[in-house]
Amino acid sequence: MYNLYLVISEELYRVEWEDWSVGAGHREDYRIAELVVARSHAQAKYLAWKADKDGSTWPSVEDMPKFAVRLKRKDIEGPARVATEEWTMKVHKGMVKDEYPMWAKNLWYVGKAPHIGYGKGD
Repeated sequence: MYNLYLVISEELYRVEWEDWSVGAGHREDYRIAELVVARSHAQAKYLAWKADKDGSTWPSVEDMPKFAVRLKRKDIEGPARVATEEWTMKVHKGMVKDEYPMWAKNLWYVGKAPHIGYGKGD
């Protein structure tokens, strides 16, 4: 069986070039934030990182960013996948039936993760 994880990266950046020929561009900061169905924390991080379309660190594992990973739900049907859109829509449409509805309300809550610079001093 698989689990549903929330995966959020440390702050990353990419350069958005207005005019490459004269070196005119600006920095855009972002985080990878995905809901991932996976067997383990490690697989969840890998799948979220691999799905980052804006990043320039793929496929060098040495450049993989730090991630906070939180288990959100157990016993999800496979296969392993990035499922952000799928699960966001399920919760939004009320399709998730559960005896503990609070987990769905807190689907995007990561809590404190100071090792990625998120939630410091909260």
